[in-house]
Amino acid sequence: MSFLPISILIILVVNLAKAVYYDSWEGTLLTDEQRRTYENANILSTCTNDIQPCDETEWRRTDGSCNNLNYPTRGAYHTPPLRILPADFREGFQFRLTSSGKEYSLARHIKNNLLTVGLATDAKLTQLASYYGEFMAVDVTSTHDVLNFVVNRPYCCKEEGKSDPMCDPNFIPEFDPVHRFSGHKCLNQTKPMTFQNLGCIDNSTIPTRTDFTTTFFDLSNIYEFTAGSLNLVRSYEGGQLKYEVVNGRQFPSDASDNTTCFIKQAISTGCTRNVPNGVLGSNLFTTWFWRFHNYVAQQLANLNPSWDDERLFYTARDIVVAFHLQMFYYEYLPEVLGKDHMIEDEIILGNSTGFRDIYDDTVVPQIALEYAYANRWFHTMQHGAQKLLDKNFNLIKEVPMVNFSLSVQSLAVDDIMSTLTRGSYYQATGKADFTVDPDISNVGLGPVQEIFDIPTADLAKGRYFGLPSYTKYKDFCSGYSKKHVDFDDLTDYISDEKIRQLKQVYETAEDIELMAGIWVENLKEGAHVPPTVHCLLSNQLKRSIIIDRHWYERPNRPHAFNYEQLQEIRKASLARLLCYVGDDVEKIQPKAFVIVGKGNNLVSCDEIPAIDFTHWKEES
Repeated sequence: MSFLPISILIILVVNLAKAVYYDSWEGTLLTDEQRRTYENANILSTCTNDIQPCDETEWRRTDGSCNNLNYPTRGAYHTPPLRILPADFREGFQFRLTSSGKEYSLARHIKNNLLTVGLATDAKLTQLASYYGEFMAVDVTSTHDVLNFVVNRPYCCKEEGKSDPMCDPNFIPEFDPVHRFSGHKCLNQTKPMTFQNLGCIDNSTIPTRTDFTTTFFDLSNIYEFTAGSLNLVRSYEGGQLKYEVVNGRQFPSDASDNTTCFIKQAISTGCTRNVPNGVLGSNLFTTWFWRFHNYVAQQLANLNPSWDDERLFYTARDIVVAFHLQMFYYEYLPEVLGKDHMIEDEIILGNSTGFRDIYDDTVVPQIALEYAYANRWFHTMQHGAQKLLDKNFNLIKEVPMVNFSLSVQSLAVDDIMSTLTRGSYYQATGKADFTVDPDISNVGLGPVQEIFDIPTADLAKGRYFGLPSYTKYKDFCSGYSKKHVDFDDLTDYISDEKIRQLKQVYETAEDIELMAGIWVENLKEGAHVPPTVHCLLSNQLKRSIIIDRHWYERPNRPHAFNYEQLQEIRKASLARLLCYVGDDVEKIQPKAFVIVGKGNNLVSCDEIPAIDFTHWKEES
């Protein structure tokens, strides 16, 4: 059993004494009356943020607080998201009706009519592209709603679910092509957890989803996101995160009998309380970034033997977050959104490698609800069969990707990490078209839930959130230069065939739901996503730079990099990450998000640019 150093315990006690409670919804200091109300309802920790006084010179906080000194709580965990467009509910915040006043068709019926279930691989992107997308989504959007219907309310399709107001299952059409003879009548699902149904704000206000992550791309899914929780994952030795070695490999560790693993088979193999035990892609990148933090901390310790644990930890974390942001914005997103588009939209720099600073402290730090929702389109790109490859890249076998869902301990068994890692950067992901993998459509969560349809759930969530129609977002994305009223107004983005399919399930163009519309859009020219997905992602991605005081490219942030250090961060790539911490990675293509070939062939790790950590050596 490990204990925190006495000095750290003293600091924690002093800081807790200074912490001030803020109302999570309002972002204002909590009144005594509010505190008593929350305490009596046993929701104080749910509806408030306990924030220590801000220090403008401190490192980036793990809970997201004090990033903006004008709005100390905004950007912190469980604070409200932004809505790009106003919510559209009917009376009592019920799902809106169609233009003719009817209930919408079943979500699965619409999905069955618009998406083809089948196997198709992409001509450009590797499996790691879809896995990284999953991981990045979890950085700013928590998956607690899945936990709610998988663990807490698995009964929504049963009799007891009828009396639970949080249950809202997706019913299966009578003549469903898969389940008309299976005996299944519905897919278990709950409503999202909102500030309203949690009791934080009156139910007469617009339902607003609560997230248990920070607003910023800050690896909060690695470093934790609640006040004080970072202390659970730090080793307090050499600036490192806790880890354990299984079969000679390092895995995240803070296992205990109170673990939140949904399938507990081996507590000592990385199935932990504090590390997200989610889908395969998130689990892989969690492990790799966890290892990378410890690798960086060790490099810093070797160069600066006089540095204490605190300085080593926060310097390593700063480097790792910057590496991840460089990789996300300058390597992954250009393959998805198109580099030229991103430069034109001022999301990334063009040829310059210097500093830039577009931070604006008047903009409230928030993540757009529509950003998180548009990311769900990538479920249609997931490929269900994960290849396991030997060291010569020969196929050993294929394993259903969903078999790893909520079963992170599987990654520590035998040689799984080595063979799975090779397969992930060598095989193609699912094709960016109108096809969805059978496992994504009918299995979804692998062994923890008998049946689940992820795209159907995605469509249904748009109804839960009260998202306006697809055509309203087309108006927004055109800068309101064009009005989208009729089906004919959509022919610039959607083929005639797909418009005919839309007409089969929607009476008018203004009835089309956002997810349904982006499912059937053609890809944007020069990008690998549909135009509306491109619009909603780009809108947030630039805002995320503007709202982040600690953005790594800023020369004026606390503990900013010098020019030479920033140039080292510019070398960040997925290939370099895997060469540092991947299992038995000896050869890899330089652009690991892109399939091998056409100038992107396998090379040795010695040929992948590495970071020169001597730029962080302190002058004696």
